[in-house]
Amino acid sequence: MHYRLIADGGALLDEGGGTAEMAGGALVVTPEQGAVLRVAPGDVVEIQEPQPYVVLLTLADGARLELSRLGAMRTQLLAELSEARVADTERVLLLDGVGSAEAFPGWADGSPAELRLYDDALVIVPDAGLAEKLPYAFIKGVTTDSSGYTIGIDVPGRPPIAVGRLARRTGEFLDLLRARTAAASGRTSHFLAALLPGLGPVALRSVAAQLRDGLAAPREGLEAVEAGVFAALINAATRPERVASTQHLLGLGRVWLGFKQTVSVRREGSGAGPWRDSARPPVLDHDGRAGYFGSGLPGMLAAGLVSGAGSGFDGPFDAYGPGLAYGMLGTMGGFQSGNAAGPHLPRSVFPHESVTPASTDHAALTDAADPAVLAFLLVLTPSGHLVHEVLNAADHATYVFTCRDADQAAQLNRALDLLGFRVEGIHADATSAASQYRKTAERLPALRVLRERFAGRVLHTDGWTEQLKLAISRIPGPA
Repeated sequence: MHYRLIADGGALLDEGGGTAEMAGGALVVTPEQGAVLRVAPGDVVEIQEPQPYVVLLTLADGARLELSRLGAMRTQLLAELSEARVADTERVLLLDGVGSAEAFPGWADGSPAELRLYDDALVIVPDAGLAEKLPYAFIKGVTTDSSGYTIGIDVPGRPPIAVGRLARRTGEFLDLLRARTAAASGRTSHFLAALLPGLGPVALRSVAAQLRDGLAAPREGLEAVEAGVFAALINAATRPERVASTQHLLGLGRVWLGFKQTVSVRREGSGAGPWRDSARPPVLDHDGRAGYFGSGLPGMLAAGLVSGAGSGFDGPFDAYGPGLAYGMLGTMGGFQSGNAAGPHLPRSVFPHESVTPASTDHAALTDAADPAVLAFLLVLTPSGHLVHEVLNAADHATYVFTCRDADQAAQLNRALDLLGFRVEGIHADATSAASQYRKTAERLPALRVLRERFAGRVLHTDGWTEQLKLAISRIPGPA
C-alpha cells in the first residue's frame, strides 16, 4: 500500500509505503518508517475514488489521506471503513435515534448516503458532507415522482430532500418511512387518552396534533382545546419534588409543554441474518407470542402487546388505562404494582433458525429512575431568556438560554430534539483536547446553537429559586 498525507492548505506532510487496516475501531496506517496514523471513522467527512484503485479520504480537520496500491484488500477496507464511519459519526454527533435503525444504502440530494430509520427519526449519513437528523415530528410530507423511484421528503426551512437509488428496496423504504412518519404525527393519542380520559375524540385529536413527539405545544393552544387540559398534563407529568419549582416556572412567562420518548422497548435478535419474504411487507409492530404473562402491571402490559397493541406511545393503554402512561413518565404513584421486572416476550422465528429471538423489554417502559418519556417545559421570560425544565427526571438541572421570541424558542426546541434532549454537551467543556464534546460542538449545528445561547444551568438545590432569578436577570447579549 502507498499513502500520501496532505495538509489542509495542500502541502504534502508525508508519503510512503506501509499497511492500512481497520483496528481498534479506527483506520490505522502503519508506515514502513515513521509514526503511525490513526483516523477515527467519524473524522472522515468524505470518501472519494478520484482515480481507479485510489481512495481519497477528506478528514474533519481539512487534511486529506490518499491510499493507493491496496490490491485485493481495497473492497474489504472500504466496506469496513464505511460501516464504522456511519456508526462513529452518529456517536460523535449525537445523531442516533431511539431504538435500532433499519439501514438503507441509497442517495440523498445527489450524493451516496446511508439512510437510517429509527423509531423517532431519519438519519442521513452521506459519503460527502455533514450527516443530518430529521425527527419525524418535523417532516411535513413524503412524496414520489412519476417514476416512483425518487422520494421527496418535505422539511420546513429547506428544499425537499431528494432520496433515490434505493433499487429493490425503494418500496420498503417508502412504506417504512411513511408508516413511522404517520405514527409520529399522531402516536401520542393513546398516551394522552390515558392521561386525559375525560377528553372527547375531537378534542383529543387536537391535543395530540400539538404534542407531537419532541415538539412542545404552547399553553394557550392546549387550553384553547379545553381549559383543564394543560393543568391535567402538568399534574400527571411532574414528580412530587418538582411541583413547587414547576409552579414557580409557570408564572415567569409564556409556557410550552412537550413530551419526548427516549426509550425503545424493541430488543433485536442475534445469531443469524434477518429473513424476509419478498412477497410480504415488513412487519413494523411485533407483538409477543408468550403463553404466560405474569402478574401485576408487567403481566397486563405483556397481554396487551400480545393482543396486538404497540409499544411506547403506541402501548396497550386500553388494557389498563393510565397505568402505563404514568409508568412511562416515571410518575406511577398509586399505579405502581406487581413485579417491576417485566418479561421479555420473544417474537416468532422459524424453528430451523439458530438464533436468539428478538424480544420486547416491557420493564423499559416503566422504569421510574429513567422514564421512557421525558416531560419538559419551555418558558420564555420577558427578560429574553428561555428556561428548559424536565418535569419527571430525578437528576436534571434547569437550563437557561437567551431567546428573543417564540420563533427562536421553536428553533431551540428543535435543536434540543436533534440532540435527543441529551443536554450534557451544552455546558460541558468543548475546547480542550480531552473533551468528548469538542468534535460534536465543532460539527453539529444544533449543539453550536445551544452552546452559543446557553446562559446558565441551575441545580435543584435549596437555592434554586434565587439562582434561577439571577440567571434570567442577566441582560442577554446580541441575538
